Amino acid sequence: MLYDVGCSFVICGHSERRQILGESDEFVARKVKAVLENDMIPILCVGETEEERKEGQTEERIGSEIRTALFALSKEEIAKMVIAYEPIWAIGSGQAATPKDAEEIASFIRKTVKEAAGKKAADEVRILYGGSVNGDNISYFLKQKNIDGALIGGASLKPDTMIDIYNKA
Repeated sequence: MLYDVGCSFVICGHSERRQILGESDEFVARKVKAVLENDMIPILCVGETEEERKEGQTEERIGSEIRTALFALSKEEIAKMVIAYEPIWAIGSGQAATPKDAEEIASFIRKTVKEAAGKKAADEVRILYGGSVNGDNISYFLKQKNIDGALIGGASLKPDTMIDIYNKA
């Protein structure tokens, strides 16, 4: 249905669906595969809770989400994907990750993709940062080596804010 109405990108694994609707990593992986099989591009959302972050489990959590989603995909399918790092603790909180922290996780994501699918796929996959992105911080995120763009949530509902983000990007 999404393809038929002209969608070309589909968000899979957003934290609200994982937490509220109980979507498991395996369920998200099936959605990613279905999106690819229907000639659309999945935007795989990954991220950690505040508790996981404080306990030093960020890479373990994100690595598991990514490896599960990529398991049944070809290298070519993986290269087409978009992976969005959205720390759960930052979504809608007004508290974004620091650009340095976001870059560290984006680098980890690229490394994880490289381990799963090789250098070519790791170089081609697009990595976004999402989580309280605004006009004041967007340029700092986009200056990071491994961050290719932003997944903008609540701010996208405010035209003036979105124009500000666009202009600064």
